[in-house]
Amino acid sequence: WFQKEVGIRTTPLTCLGELDGLRVKEKVRMVEAVSALLGQEIEMANMYRIYAPGSLDDKFYAVERTGAVFRNLKMFFGDCMPWSVDIMYSEGLGATPAFKLTRAATLTCCCFNRPAAYLTDTEDKLLGSLHDPWTCCGGLDFTIRDPDGNKVLNVGGGIFQCGFWCPLPMLDFKNVRFSITDAKSGTEVGRMTKKVPSAFKYFFAPDVDDYTLEFEGLKEAPPELKALLMAMTIFIDFRYFNDNSNDGDARRTAFNTLR
Repeated sequence: WFQKEVGIRTTPLTCLGELDGLRVKEKVRMVEAVSALLGQEIEMANMYRIYAPGSLDDKFYAVERTGAVFRNLKMFFGDCMPWSVDIMYSEGLGATPAFKLTRAATLTCCCFNRPAAYLTDTEDKLLGSLHDPWTCCGGLDFTIRDPDGNKVLNVGGGIFQCGFWCPLPMLDFKNVRFSITDAKSGTEVGRMTKKVPSAFKYFFAPDVDDYTLEFEGLKEAPPELKALLMAMTIFIDFRYFNDNSNDGDARRTAFNTLR
């Protein structure tokens, strides 16, 4: 209450409404990195800190709440296993719950029961959903739907990107770029870039990535769309960039795009 009164913090959606971009930084989990180097990765809960562009004070942070059993079963039944992430509002001092991103267990194979995750607020109100649709040629193409199930945004990265097939901490091999477009008009309203953070992190924990979001074309859009885009970085990371290649299963999910 006091922080709101003196202007240190507002509400999660008000905070997002004032931003035209975000930086999402995944945290290295030491147990996971060391176990992968030893040849058998132990999946630990993923954690992300989320900043405004050019800011050192995190606005949000996200913590995976999936149980240990399901986390490790994801290595074998990735597309079918459930997971959930709590997103906390951390502007100013302390942190309070803001959103919850949930992916239910499904029997998923190829075009059947494609993966989807649902974003809700602290009162369990549905803000929208994130989808990884089936495409005949594969590719990094995603859709965002409103609470009524209508497509509102497309997030497309295609399939021919060096940073996806051969990620390295150098040149453009360290980037995977996505275009964010309005589902109705096809107009580009923003961009997303997945980036290998550094050479050290790449060799020690190659499944740790940073994401940059730019959505200057959504200045007049409801802040719920920005919340869904923030959640989309986590959804994409879980879907395609969450395997540590040090455990011998390098780029396993890359081939899922061709199924």
